[in-house]
Amino acid sequence: MGKQMVLHPVLVLDKTYYPVAIFSHKKAFLLELLNKCEVLEHYQNVFLTSPSMKYLAPLTIRIPVLLRHWQTSAPTRRAIFIRDNFTCAYCGKLVKDNEATIDHIIPKSRGGKWSWENLVTCCSECNQKKGGRTPQEAGMKLMFKPKRPSNFQIDLNRWKKRFNQEFLGALSRFGVNWKEKIG
Repeated sequence: MGKQMVLHPVLVLDKTYYPVAIFSHKKAFLLELLNKCEVLEHYQNVFLTSPSMKYLAPLTIRIPVLLRHWQTSAPTRRAIFIRDNFTCAYCGKLVKDNEATIDHIIPKSRGGKWSWENLVTCCSECNQKKGGRTPQEAGMKLMFKPKRPSNFQIDLNRWKKRFNQEFLGALSRFGVNWKEKIG
């Protein structure tokens, strides 16, 4: 099997220079080739190569659209786990991907919706203990109030293990206090 390419994060800004997303350097390079973005900064030591050329990878790009800051996608299991940093909302235990469950704060049987504000990551022990009751009825307390994250907050959580010094510098240059935005 061939060598797998490491993906590097690229900060994506809208036309007002507001941070809206994080793409891989490969996706950003493709947008650059198609003239769909403006590259503001390149990595110093990350390259994309072809048989005859070597290109510096984008670090920060600007796309020619205005994205609404409240715009978020519908919750998915994976996005809930990422938002909650794979941490049980009741006991604080870090749960592995394959051991994490989703809990409806207001149970489905009582009209609880599949929404950002009603879903939390839960370990199987706490999910079983709570059962079809509300946290109050089960004598359990939420460690945090779940809320709708922005797509950018989800991207920050998704990419945080791949942050490097150059990318952290780009975040700070564009006013992103990433430690405040992710857990």
